[in-house]
Amino acid sequence: MHKKTLGALVAFGMVLGIGGGLAWWFNGLAETHPQPAAVSSSSSVVKPKPKPQPKKPAKKKTAPKQTAATREIDAILRANRFVGTALVMHGDKVIYQQGMGYADASEQKKNGVNSVYQLASVQKSFTAGLIMKLAAAQKLSLTDPLSKYYPQIKGSKRITLRDMLDMRSGLTLEAFPDTLNSENGMIKFILSNIISQPRDIGKWNYSPVNFMLLAGIIQQVTGESYRQYFTENIIEPWNLTHTGFVFKMAHRRAFSQGYQNNSQADVDTNYDAKYPESRASMFYQFGTGQVYMSAHDLFVGERNMLLGKLYPASDVNVLLAPGTASMYGGGAYVYPGYIRVHGLAYGYEATALVSKDGEDGVILLSNYYRANQLSQTPAIQIWNLLEAGQLNH
Repeated sequence: MHKKTLGALVAFGMVLGIGGGLAWWFNGLAETHPQPAAVSSSSSVVKPKPKPQPKKPAKKKTAPKQTAATREIDAILRANRFVGTALVMHGDKVIYQQGMGYADASEQKKNGVNSVYQLASVQKSFTAGLIMKLAAAQKLSLTDPLSKYYPQIKGSKRITLRDMLDMRSGLTLEAFPDTLNSENGMIKFILSNIISQPRDIGKWNYSPVNFMLLAGIIQQVTGESYRQYFTENIIEPWNLTHTGFVFKMAHRRAFSQGYQNNSQADVDTNYDAKYPESRASMFYQFGTGQVYMSAHDLFVGERNMLLGKLYPASDVNVLLAPGTASMYGGGAYVYPGYIRVHGLAYGYEATALVSKDGEDGVILLSNYYRANQLSQTPAIQIWNLLEAGQLNH
């Protein structure tokens, strides 16, 4: 091979080697420190940057369309100075859902559709449902005498669980604890202070202690705390994300503070007094007023029990059989086609009317207690219109 030819080949090889090495080095540098734009040179073509795509405008949240029905519901609530969250269901569909007034007036925080409120005595309907679930599983019987669980209570051999569910046991509790730190502590307090009047067995007398003891029986039979059993059988399976026990209620973002007016004769909405609750009181409401919910969660909970999702549907009418002319049976006031539950405590008022087929419901949860302006009144007014077919438009 000629020397000139050989030299040319060697030079060409060196150029390829150096070029390949530089290419390898630049490629490694780009992977280690990626840059948004390529380095330009006289021999390279710079690709134009892709044009950013215009962002789609966010969809505006539109308020529910006003109808004659929603305007009528609005008028009833405003006439009754309602403060809280209202939910009206018809045919298992929402026809009205609205928060009104302040959850916290000092922070100008308004009540919304997911605001949470104490249920107070409405919780009794769930305690009754859990008792019925255990009865259906043959873990207990509604005919069991109270003496089977608490023999130390006077006259307990003559009192059945059915009597307690219907508030006709002759049991009352007037004392209030100075301190209380546990559910078991509450049971001990009850057993030390309960008043039993056997002559009143069979007579209607609304007394929360009946359901306090039923909550204690749930603990005995299941070997779990009432809170744990409630959570496992109601909150978790029904995905009630705005439900819990009052001990941690104030930490919820959707918390609504309870209020009252300083003067019982005053019905104006002035937020002049928050209604405090002690920790001892939270334990004192054992099984009868320790749960909070949103309006939607309360509807789902009551509906699910009526539809047999906690205990068999065949047992619904067994539990909801009024024991006296009071119409109270199994933790609810029972009427031919619907139930009504109601509770008052610490500035909160909870009212729910739900049809037995689970299709219709009126839920009013309030965080503003006024003795002369109860929110149960507009709830019944709305329910009557709903069942008369006057809210179908």
